[in-house]
Amino acid sequence: MKRALPERVWSGRGLPVAIAALAFVISGCDSVPLQSLEPPAYYHPANVAVEGFALPVAIRRVAVLPLAPSSSSTALEQGVEALQPVVDSELKKTERFEVVTVSPEHLRDLTGQSAWRADEPLPIDFFRHLQRDTGCDAIMFCEITRYQPYQPLSVGWKLCLAAQGTAEHAEPRKLWSVDEVLDSGDSKTARAARTYYSQHIHNEQPSPDPATILRSPLLFGQFSLSALFSTIPQRSPD
Repeated sequence: MKRALPERVWSGRGLPVAIAALAFVISGCDSVPLQSLEPPAYYHPANVAVEGFALPVAIRRVAVLPLAPSSSSTALEQGVEALQPVVDSELKKTERFEVVTVSPEHLRDLTGQSAWRADEPLPIDFFRHLQRDTGCDAIMFCEITRYQPYQPLSVGWKLCLAAQGTAEHAEPRKLWSVDEVLDSGDSKTARAARTYYSQHIHNEQPSPDPATILRSPLLFGQFSLSALFSTIPQRSPD
């Protein structure tokens, strides 16, 4: 005589619930990228120089010069075109000071060049002319030194916030500067970029995958500038 199996095995009463639970787990794993489960990571720029713990209280308005390529390579020219608007928008987000954008045409009319690097000899009265036209208290020099818009993405920056020098020292007075290359091929940098995406960009994009930022030169450039501009000191209290 055959023995009947226990009801709990053959009746299948709990089977629909078990299947539903398994489906939820599987679908959840598909919809949540593995990168979103990793602990947050942040990029800490290493090559930063500041004059003091705080910006002078007089630095209220800054004229941002057009983005300058460090060489005449095609890649860097593409980087200038793609990332110039990002420089302006990310600097404004810091809320350290009022930002006034100087167009290439305006700068050419004043100085004969449409872009200047911080390490170039500047024309006489360079600061005075910009102060007259923009009301600025300091100038932000922006230079792109590397631009690789294919994976692994990488971008390099030389950024310098400078005020007019004294009569004894004609050279610009550097208040803050950074010289850094961010490479998504570095695992720590890639993790920091994914964290930035999850915390600052995710809600603005249709894709929930943090790795999206490692495929987008524009988003990776935004991440890089956000990390570097965050090191600008706050202004001294009035």
